Amino acid sequence: MQFICRALLFIFIVVVPTVSMAVLQDEIQVYDDEINAKGESSLELHVNSTPRGVQTPSYPGEVMNNNGVRVTPELAYGLGHDLEAGLYISYVNYDNKFQYAATKLRMKWLPIREDKGDDFFAGANLELSNVQPQFDESRYNGEIRFIVGKHFDEWLFSFNPIIDMPLSQPYVHQSPYYSSATRLSREVIPDLALGVEYYSNLNQLGQPINYQNTQQLGFLMMYYDGKPVSFQAGVGKGFSNSTDSLTLKAIFSIPLN
Repeated sequence: MQFICRALLFIFIVVVPTVSMAVLQDEIQVYDDEINAKGESSLELHVNSTPRGVQTPSYPGEVMNNNGVRVTPELAYGLGHDLEAGLYISYVNYDNKFQYAATKLRMKWLPIREDKGDDFFAGANLELSNVQPQFDESRYNGEIRFIVGKHFDEWLFSFNPIIDMPLSQPYVHQSPYYSSATRLSREVIPDLALGVEYYSNLNQLGQPINYQNTQQLGFLMMYYDGKPVSFQAGVGKGFSNSTDSLTLKAIFSIPLN
């Protein structure tokens, strides 16, 4: 158990991202071992805002996060055989204008789970996206997010190494980008946990290190897993010049059957 934790910490330190790029912050979330059973459907509503953010665009015409609000409903359906399908439709309210931002399809595979008797949980999530050009220079993108973690009594640790690949010209032949998402939380009373999350976005693999050009964002989090609606909410602070100074986020989880 101690070996696994130390190995994950080493991986996280070694592969911290180094070069930033534009990214639509429609989903700020660390994936863990939650997955719908076969035939089970659910709705998650992702809401986040940036009261204080970076104001200099990284390319002409980019819509910045500063003073913006992002709202993303996500439908998910359990396919069985450790598979779950998801659909996101993202919207952004910026400069008093509410506009469509992106559509994303995903497939989550979680074959290793503690509730099946395994010592930890592990899997992967594959995502394909169609993003409007004012939110991402590459219109079409692919992402594979690896998921690994473990429950330690009241504690939960989850780590997501993420590889992003632009699929549109002129970026289709570039190196992929690396990012990571990490969660450590503790249940303080039944159905309520407190914790921290850390996001490092993004590094183009093989490029030199420049910390201030990376996006480094940490959150203080609260997680409620009760009824009638489960939710998580947090306040985030940026730790580099390329990161929004203040980000607020919440995710509401609504079972549909």
